[in-house]
Amino acid sequence: MFTPLSRREFLKSTAASAMLLATGSLASCAAPLAPTAQDGAPGAAVQVVRALMWSNGPIIDDNFKKRAADFNELHKGAIEVNLQLLPWDQYWSKIDLSYAARDPYDIYFWDIQAYGHYRAGLLRNLQPFVDAAPELMDPEQYPVALYDVWRFDGENFYALPENFQILAFYYNKDLLDQAGLPYPDENYTWDALIEASKRLKQGEGDQVTQWGFDLGDLHAWWGAQTLAWAMGGAFFDRIVEPTRMQMSDPPNVQALQFLQDLLWKDNLAPTFSQAEFLAPGTSLFQAGKAAMLVAGSWSLSGYKDVAFNWGIAPLPKWIDTRVPAFWFGGWVITRDSKAPESAFEFARWSATDYQQTMAVNHDWIPLRKEARESGAMFEGMPDGFDITLASIFEARLGDVYHSRSQELLNEAIFPNLEQLWANKITAAQAAAQMDEKGNQILQKGA
Repeated sequence: MFTPLSRREFLKSTAASAMLLATGSLASCAAPLAPTAQDGAPGAAVQVVRALMWSNGPIIDDNFKKRAADFNELHKGAIEVNLQLLPWDQYWSKIDLSYAARDPYDIYFWDIQAYGHYRAGLLRNLQPFVDAAPELMDPEQYPVALYDVWRFDGENFYALPENFQILAFYYNKDLLDQAGLPYPDENYTWDALIEASKRLKQGEGDQVTQWGFDLGDLHAWWGAQTLAWAMGGAFFDRIVEPTRMQMSDPPNVQALQFLQDLLWKDNLAPTFSQAEFLAPGTSLFQAGKAAMLVAGSWSLSGYKDVAFNWGIAPLPKWIDTRVPAFWFGGWVITRDSKAPESAFEFARWSATDYQQTMAVNHDWIPLRKEARESGAMFEGMPDGFDITLASIFEARLGDVYHSRSQELLNEAIFPNLEQLWANKITAAQAAAQMDEKGNQILQKGA
């Protein structure tokens, strides 16, 4: 899925993207489509599909290049995908500049900025293509019950999913064994986590040398909201085009206060400065200095070579309720693509025939069940991977889709969470300030 930078820090917009969207320059590029020849028709020239993906590092990048090469070999003489990989800090500006030049890419990988492109009328409605490929909507193979949120207008797909990632609970088996504690499973609760954290925490004098639990991705708004969901709350009234930010609702304040208390009142989880002091330049979990951690499934590969035994589990339950967060990865096709049918064929193939290769590569978690549950997918994976994957069906999408998402995050959420985790304000104060600023932004409209 995705690099932690791209999805997990909610994707800081580039200056070019912000300027183009603010001035309406992107929307002005959406001229009426001219009739096009049927790409890939017999006797037609090879259709070149201009595709773009952000760089994820040498291994994943090589797999993407191999994916395009395999597709091109399979469709030799008819379609050629010209896949370009760009660093994250160039990716969205390159896309936006291509729109401004009226020469957009045919297809590119989804992330939250692409929702702004949908709102600007720049993305193609994929529903006719999806209707012609019914295997994509097979409920026996695909988690179609989770797809509705990607029907942005309530009816039609403007992005085609091919993989997902999910928030998970990591644990160090060796440290739990030393403390005589059971491994977390699908029935693990927050109460059990707190008791375990008390037993696992170790120190010398006033200095903690081992923590039982690290909040990890619960520091992020999309991580903290999973606890609010389990408590019966929600940070926004809806995921797509929210009309109200509701951080001050009691369950949301309770969740934020609970997490802040773990850091400062109960002292059962490290602050940022404590974590950096004990494990500079790496995570406490990876350094073997924290026994348990909440992090995304995208962290699996990063912990592959640690010097201890470890496993994963679904997020702990609050009493008897758990609501994890998940995210889709997939492709969008531009409204003015010169090869939309061929571009969709690449996206369709990636979501069907290529799924088993995705399972072998372990780059992402395939959507297709027979690949997701295959032996290749589980080879080399930690204990608990199966029950963690199964929790996808309890999950909600961890994003918020709004034309002013970046304003909400940068001006309302991030500054107040920073103060909350630094213990400068209470959860109630943070929530009130987030609501005041956030709802001002939402009232501006699109």
